[in-house]
Amino acid sequence: MPKEEEEDKLESIDRTLRELLKWTRFANIGKLKDTLTQTLDSDQKKVAYEETDGVNGTKEAAVASGAAQDTVYGWWQQWYRIGVVTESENRKGRMVKIISLEDLGIKIPKKKTSGSPGTQTPDPDRTQETPSGGEKTE
Repeated sequence: MPKEEEEDKLESIDRTLRELLKWTRFANIGKLKDTLTQTLDSDQKKVAYEETDGVNGTKEAAVASGAAQDTVYGWWQQWYRIGVVTESENRKGRMVKIISLEDLGIKIPKKKTSGSPGTQTPDPDRTQETPSGGEKTE
């Protein structure tokens, strides 16, 4: 097959896939909005989700949202399982939101501007290992 003909076929396939993607998104946008509205049930989660851009890590998302870094990590795992974030192609271990909340008409709360991540009240039922291997209650 000549190279020019092969390129034409690839361009045609690309156009077709883009068209399918456009209509698939359109057909499912309401369900996606409902899923995100239910899943992101706090301002902290909404801000952390918006900061999930494939460049920012859990630390940056935690600082912006005011949540603890390990909490953001847990959210990322949950969001990945339900399909509202994907793994970054450029930064290993980072996640990328599949759509901005703004694009769905969901208001984005203001980022935290001061304080450190995890300034919320600790959960007394949660334990964490100390560096020496013992447990401490947060």
